[in-house]
Amino acid sequence: MKVLFDIVHPAQVHFFKNAIWRLQQQGHSVMVTARKKDVALELLASLGIDHICISQKESGIIGMAGELIIRDIRLLNLARRFKPDVMVARVGVSVGITGALLRIPTIIYDDMEHARLQAAIGMTFATYICTGLGYYRDFGERQVRFRGSPVMSYLDARYFQPSKEPLRKAGLDPDQPYIFMRIVSWGASHDVGRQGTGPQELQRAIEYLSQYGRVVISSEEVLPESLQKYRNPVPVEHMHNLLAHAELCLVEGGTMAAEAAVLGVPTICRHTYDFGYLRALEKEYGLIYRPDSIDKALEIAGQLLSQPDLRNTWRAKCRKLLDESDDVVQFMLDMIERAAREHPVRR
Repeated sequence: MKVLFDIVHPAQVHFFKNAIWRLQQQGHSVMVTARKKDVALELLASLGIDHICISQKESGIIGMAGELIIRDIRLLNLARRFKPDVMVARVGVSVGITGALLRIPTIIYDDMEHARLQAAIGMTFATYICTGLGYYRDFGERQVRFRGSPVMSYLDARYFQPSKEPLRKAGLDPDQPYIFMRIVSWGASHDVGRQGTGPQELQRAIEYLSQYGRVVISSEEVLPESLQKYRNPVPVEHMHNLLAHAELCLVEGGTMAAEAAVLGVPTICRHTYDFGYLRALEKEYGLIYRPDSIDKALEIAGQLLSQPDLRNTWRAKCRKLLDESDDVVQFMLDMIERAAREHPVRR
């Protein structure tokens, strides 16, 4: 069987990597197409996943539209040559159209209910739309639901065991308390008009959180010189080891909030959308908080960091989530086999 994965964001590298490796171990042929966006290509390279870069992130409506056209043309040409039996993606803006034109079954994973334009382009043509924990949109008979958060495809204990050694090698002592902060650029097509934490808010947060431990900041934008000493020293391929040993995470963006939560780390998530999985992690499992101001976020952080048995409390909450969830990687493999069986490509 031939399977094509289209990856457009660093988080998708992790999401698909175990399914890619399992397929290769089983003797299947896999092609990975990629997009130069943040550290996506570096992650693929560090994990030893062969890939073909077919576009790079552009800014502005005109730039993004131009990139999409280039990406669609290149993906169409590659798929014609590779002749996949199944195509897989997150959201699948390019895969959906290519699959429809070439009559190849497509499996699209989605956890961003707000991305209506992307959904209209990609999921309109999808054969299957797979959704996980808390997803609240309904796509009818094409929708296949799985139990659990998508990030469990790479952070479930079956696939990931945290290590302290990469942190030590980077000069960060994992046995001393540290608070992790993540600042994003808000430059995606569905982020137009949104802004994140401002410089004054960031400075206030650092000053407050520093009383509880070292502050480590991962930022998509270059930090000003005055804040360089807080810059994350840990290589991107070890980000999940960094998250796993933090006392607390204060992040922008839903994916990293879900990652920290699944790793059993108290998480405060700001400046993001009302994703279904964030609702569930907050309301059903009590693993994250979503305050509407930096003042409220810091108040919650202080309350949590003052608790003597915080980590054990969070691990117990996390265990409930893990016990109630599917093996997401096995779900992916089962869906690929189902798509190939139920929608065989006529050649």
